[in-house]
Amino acid sequence: MRYARALALIFALLGILVTALIALHWFLVLEPGLRTDAQSHSQVLAQAQASSIEQRLAGNVDSLARRDLETVLDGLLLLKDQATDRPFVRRISLAIDDQYGDGSHSDLEMARGVEHCPDCFIAKVPLYHPQDRQLIGIATFDLSRDFMVTMIDGFRVKLLWGAGCMLCFIVLAWLGTVRLLRCLGQSEANLRNLFEAAPYPMVLHENGDIGLSHANQAAQDYLALRQDADGGWSSDAWRALTAAGLPPDLTGPHETLIPTPGGGERYALVSTVPVQVSDAPGQLMSLVDVSELKAVQRELELASVTDSLTGLRNRRFLYQRLAEESERVRRMGSGFSIILFDLDHFKVVNDTYGHGVGDIVLVQVAAALLGSIRDVDIAGRYGGEE
Repeated sequence: MRYARALALIFALLGILVTALIALHWFLVLEPGLRTDAQSHSQVLAQAQASSIEQRLAGNVDSLARRDLETVLDGLLLLKDQATDRPFVRRISLAIDDQYGDGSHSDLEMARGVEHCPDCFIAKVPLYHPQDRQLIGIATFDLSRDFMVTMIDGFRVKLLWGAGCMLCFIVLAWLGTVRLLRCLGQSEANLRNLFEAAPYPMVLHENGDIGLSHANQAAQDYLALRQDADGGWSSDAWRALTAAGLPPDLTGPHETLIPTPGGGERYALVSTVPVQVSDAPGQLMSLVDVSELKAVQRELELASVTDSLTGLRNRRFLYQRLAEESERVRRMGSGFSIILFDLDHFKVVNDTYGHGVGDIVLVQVAAALLGSIRDVDIAGRYGGEE
């Protein structure tokens, strides 16, 4: 969880750093570049319009020429930016070179447009005679910055929107990640509490490891687990359980014999569920002790094949073994023997002394019979006194 939280923090800081770099790139590179580019475009515009002024200055100097030049300048002042609907040129002033001609052109010096424009670009364009390329004078253009300001503001708004959206996304992602990590932490804590509070043994085993990575208190007591220096859990009972073969994944409960420290035996029902432990495959196993159930099953099984009075095998068991021995004789060609006998005058004993004494006789005969046969022989009560 700490690693995931640190990783989320690193990505959030990287996002903020990228946003900061974009903002710095705008203020240090893009915006100055746009201003320089706008100023160069204004200079080109001024130079492009200077040719019409040069044509007017190259003619005769009279009142008509002056009015014609004023008309040209006024026409230049009417050029507007379609995006802002504001004029490109706010003021034009002409300065005639005193060394040009006979000095009569000084009457054509003039200024048109607004009186003062502190925010304008100043573009000074030299004017030359169209034929001999002799310097006539200088035209000073005061060019509006409105189109540049509009363009930069548009870019800035888009940049701020983009940076704001990115920061909002980073904040939302960070808050979502923190909430998710908190929920995962709570879920993990709840699972750990359920794991520890389970009344039956539960262990967590990583594939390839001999010991256990986790074990609840019930498992520690049941398997006599001890923790090693590496934090794992192991015991003789656990090693015997693994030697007997753990149940494969998702195959249902598997009954396993587990030796006890005193040399006894007990049975456990082992269930396995595959899990991921630290990105490695593992198994979550639960053990349910069924030793008492097995003892009851053995008692029931023994009772189903034992005569309740004499302790000998009953008729059902005799027929079952007879079928097995007959099949073995058929396959292997060996033989076997059957002795069937009854007690003579047993009815007289019952009639004379009662059925209780008759039962005692049957029990004593059964005991004598059990003491007279080998371990591989089978003694049973066929029925009555037979």
